[in-house]
Amino acid sequence: MANNSRENQIPGYLYALDGLRAVSLILIVMFHTWQQSWIGYQWKPSWMNHYLFNLDILQRCGYVAIDSFFVLSGFCLFYPIARDMFGESKFGGWKNFFIKRARRIYPSYLFMLLIMLFIPKLSYGCNMRSFSDVLKHYLTHILFIHTWDAKTLGSTISTAWTMGIECQFYVVFPLLCIPFRKKPVITFAGMAFFSLGLRLVLLSYADISAMVIQAITPAYFDVFGFGMLAAYFVVYSRNNARALMDKLKLFMTLISALCLFLAVCYMYWISRVRFPNGFNGDVYFRFLYRGFFAALIAGFIFTACFSHSIWEKKIWGNKLWIFLSSISYTVYLWHQNIYIFLKSTNLMGAVTERPMDDRPAMWRMVFICIICSVIIGWFVTKYIEAPISKYGYKGCGYKILEAFKLKKISSASQSRSPQKKKK
Repeated sequence: MANNSRENQIPGYLYALDGLRAVSLILIVMFHTWQQSWIGYQWKPSWMNHYLFNLDILQRCGYVAIDSFFVLSGFCLFYPIARDMFGESKFGGWKNFFIKRARRIYPSYLFMLLIMLFIPKLSYGCNMRSFSDVLKHYLTHILFIHTWDAKTLGSTISTAWTMGIECQFYVVFPLLCIPFRKKPVITFAGMAFFSLGLRLVLLSYADISAMVIQAITPAYFDVFGFGMLAAYFVVYSRNNARALMDKLKLFMTLISALCLFLAVCYMYWISRVRFPNGFNGDVYFRFLYRGFFAALIAGFIFTACFSHSIWEKKIWGNKLWIFLSSISYTVYLWHQNIYIFLKSTNLMGAVTERPMDDRPAMWRMVFICIICSVIIGWFVTKYIEAPISKYGYKGCGYKILEAFKLKKISSASQSRSPQKKKK
């Protein structure tokens, strides 16, 4: 069974993380589908006066799933440290931490940047005819500081602004862990207070680009912090209240489901309510209320880890979620830029002045984008990301040289072997 093998291969493996990562990816792809094509995942039969199903709310507010990725990141970053705190395993040290992060983040990321050099229409905002412009945009992306300038923020990989936030958080994460290990709740409270205060201050500066404001890393400390706090209490409860957690499995399952339900209700609320001063729901979410959503996601993770096995392993640890989770990073990087490429080249054959007005063409674009994203995600994960994560950059180089050398020896030995005479 795939689930059992993953549980044996990954110490402290938690099924809910795969399911949440897969669902978050789906929500982001749905949002960008609506954003790029105006295609709605809804269906109203001709004989009915209402939609048989309508995912409009999930599409229009799918951007909130960005924060569930950040909560997941905070959880996964602090989880091995929490296990070290309670004697479950040893933390490998910060040098090993950064090596693992580089092996995890860079392979798919650099591969995509390389491809985009040869296929410029995959992106927009970068003048490929200017060497200085290319150097500026690509170097800032490689260093993950492209979020500091509105011109470079989405100029190559359009979704990479979140990677800038992620990798900048890696730099300060060891410093945050010093007080978090000793006083996790108090430290989290400080992170949350600081982030909310910073967002309120930034909201008052209308002359700063909205894109740059939403990509300032310290404004996400509370979102990452919710994940870190959930990781701490998962390990704490497993070591200090295991018997109680076993008795509360049904209760934890219900609370876990309730957290998801409330998260959907929250999405409905920010999509419908009219905010003052002309601000729309996503602005208020990004600056004031994102902590509520992050708290619900952290609550889901904690309760799902102690829920009934059917809910935890069968529903959130099923094979489809595991597969989507394994390729989620690469699919996330590619899907938006594939949309950009298809629209700029009009490969879907739109016949209207605005491509979005040609519904059949947009459906073809959505289908092509999803298929290509999954295939590229699978290929890059299997043949680039996974080998480097396992063997390292040098190790993969040695493996390639070794395989090449063996092939040369094998072909040379075959050429020297005497040919059998035909009878």
